[in-house]
Amino acid sequence: MTTCWYCSSDVPETFHYCPSCGHSQIDRTSSPLFGVVDTTTGIWNSKFVNALVGQEANRAVRYRRPLSVLVVELDHAEHIHNELDQIQLDGLMREMAERLGQAVRDTDTVGFLDAEGPPHFAIVLPETDEQGAALAADKIRRSIASHDFSTGAWKRITVSCGAATIDADYRPKDEAGVMNRREYSGNLLREAQHALESGRAAGTNRTTVGAYRS
Repeated sequence: MTTCWYCSSDVPETFHYCPSCGHSQIDRTSSPLFGVVDTTTGIWNSKFVNALVGQEANRAVRYRRPLSVLVVELDHAEHIHNELDQIQLDGLMREMAERLGQAVRDTDTVGFLDAEGPPHFAIVLPETDEQGAALAADKIRRSIASHDFSTGAWKRITVSCGAATIDADYRPKDEAGVMNRREYSGNLLREAQHALESGRAAGTNRTTVGAYRS
């Protein structure tokens, strides 16, 4: 743990930006990333993730390249939330974010979806088809399951993953008007969430992959 040069808050050593004020810990001349960094985990928030998914999806469709999005949810989240206090829960989310960042490629992007309900993480996987998304999700699940977390009684936890993929051959129904970024973002994240919920019916610690549908 280090101390932010700008606001003196505690910052995990692996974080490039302060979770409290958003200032870069590497480049002190840069502007703070207010509005796009989650203050709890120190990673990108849902606003940034939605914009990125839209941009990557438009690129994938235009150049006929695959794109996958993962939604990662903590198993037994309700029990964990009830047994941990807020400080412990925030610490767990930060440790989760760090572990997820270590489990993906440097071209992938990890974000925190700050929606109501169980904590969700989103991972954007450029140049990744359905098979690649399943492999990435399984690697993530193994990485989380094998890690000894430092928070309370929940030292070993698992996650489940849902994925949505735009195939390289996918074409919009209306070739004259490619769907806008907001529509892509909403549909991709929604399909990933639906895949996650579908897999939940069969148990925890599993991966479910679905294709993009317009």
